[in-house]
Amino acid sequence: MKLYLIPSACSLAAHIAVREANLDIELVKVDLRTRKLPDGRDYKNIAPKGQVAAMALESGDLLTENIAILVYLSSLAPECGLMPSVGTPEYFRTLEWLAFVSTEMHKQIFWTNFNPAAPQEYKKHILSLLPKRFDTLEERLKGRDYISSNCFSVADAYLTWALHMIELINVPINGWPTLEAYRTQMFRRPSVKMAMAFESQ
Repeated sequence: MKLYLIPSACSLAAHIAVREANLDIELVKVDLRTRKLPDGRDYKNIAPKGQVAAMALESGDLLTENIAILVYLSSLAPECGLMPSVGTPEYFRTLEWLAFVSTEMHKQIFWTNFNPAAPQEYKKHILSLLPKRFDTLEERLKGRDYISSNCFSVADAYLTWALHMIELINVPINGWPTLEAYRTQMFRRPSVKMAMAFESQ
């Protein structure tokens, strides 16, 4: 199997999950600007959407979209607990926080912020929404080590990527001490450090 990724893009979440579960999956970097693979092939010939993450499965099928890929990866190593058991309250809570990161942070804020066609005034408005998102996360994380259950899950992997983006766009979170401590804790995880180191090469 192969995981196609762009360094520091949202595919980092899936990359972290691969490292966390120690899965034997080939990691293939896609050039952000040209959408070319290391061997020169056009990524869009493999993934017509042209987006990451994407996974080439053993069946020959291609799986796309972050949440689907994260849940799939968790199913490959259920003993790691990256996704709680189906039907449990923690399972639905993990889906809830995956959706929160996807809709309230990833697409609404980061996609707009990095979209060159988006007007600057609109970008300023979008960034002004971040404190409310931080408030929500701060409240949820009080007294907790992880966002959705009592252990590291794919929701933490996705949120770790989002907090990495917050760092890249130089938005301070020192006004949210619990969230800041959580980010520090996540960045210290071996899986996160290995994934970030690989993508920075």
